Amino acid sequence: MVFPDLSAPETKPQKNKSAHQSIASISDRFIALILDFLIFSPIVSLFIAGLVRQTKTYFLLNVSSQEGMVAAGLVVALIVFFVTLLQTVFLYYWQATPGQLFLQLKVVGYPHEQERLTLNQCLLRAFSWCLGFLAFAVPYLEIASHPLRRAFHERVSDTMVITLKKTGDEGPYPLEMRFLSAWMRMSFLFLLLFGVLGFFKTYHSLMAGHYREEDKATALACKEIKESDSAGTSRLDVAIAMFLLNEIPAECLDKEAEASLWSDSKETRSLAYLAKYMIADGKAQDQYFDKACEDRDASSCALARYLGEDGEAEDLVGVDNKLLTARLLQSEEKFTKSDFIGSLKLIEDLQKVPGLKAGLEKRFVRSVWALRGDEVPTANSGRMPASAEKDSWIETFKERYEVP
Repeated sequence: MVFPDLSAPETKPQKNKSAHQSIASISDRFIALILDFLIFSPIVSLFIAGLVRQTKTYFLLNVSSQEGMVAAGLVVALIVFFVTLLQTVFLYYWQATPGQLFLQLKVVGYPHEQERLTLNQCLLRAFSWCLGFLAFAVPYLEIASHPLRRAFHERVSDTMVITLKKTGDEGPYPLEMRFLSAWMRMSFLFLLLFGVLGFFKTYHSLMAGHYREEDKATALACKEIKESDSAGTSRLDVAIAMFLLNEIPAECLDKEAEASLWSDSKETRSLAYLAKYMIADGKAQDQYFDKACEDRDASSCALARYLGEDGEAEDLVGVDNKLLTARLLQSEEKFTKSDFIGSLKLIEDLQKVPGLKAGLEKRFVRSVWALRGDEVPTANSGRMPASAEKDSWIETFKERYEVP
């Protein structure tokens, strides 16, 4: 057996030579990362879609929403959980993620050789890998500077990535190692400075009361609609009724509809499409009509048909009378048919909603004024209202406006 002359200058110890020769290259690891992202992202998105939608709703209603910040934090936590879980499963059973399998890479134990990774190693490696992203991916730069291309998450879990190809990576050059190590130290110092400044700024804002809960009315989508206006009723239903009364502009109704489209309630979403139909025109209006009428028996579809050019009173039959919009349109229909008392009854009921009280006052006056001049029933008016009931409404009008 021939032993190498260790004193010869051209010969160096080859400790862990096999591991060194089979180190995975940076390019292969980067491509594997992209493939993992393309494979894992649809799976993770499937589980967090509901929470992401709710988070968007919070920020849509209020850009600085505290609820939105909490929900965003929960989204990040769920992403970390599912990515950690998926990576742990693949590492434990196949010792590689899907992208690494495609690139013929393998995660092995280091420095102690072992047949397969332990569950603790897989879990720790996957979790610390996620933490690296939360640190702006700075820890991953060690792949370019470490002699064995081992980043923080690999050293923590006693693992390394090797390639099953014939040729492996030779590792970084000494100059490259020194440059990247210095750059990483500067990056960590910068992050530390950024964190310290952020801490003191946050502490100052906390002491100044910037994080105190603001009045909920300021967090609503449309400032014209106060929270008290929709007490006990659907906010969007109130918005549609106010729009019909010319109390809010189309832009306000559009904001309310956009906010309601993120709701999990099917009925609320159908009302949102009805609102969009009312303020749209042309082809867009036809599209929103189709969305509002996905269920042909829905109240929103009946209201959309009534508000259309060919709408008839029969379209209001069977509409849910719990909807303020339906009762408002019914009151107008009754007025058209000279059923002034029926119209007044609906108006009186609707005026119990604070947001509609002012807008309905003109219709109240109009109906009473028409009632005072109504002496004989018209062809569409049906039976003549009782004189006592008629006098009651006139007296209510006189008391409200203090007229003789």
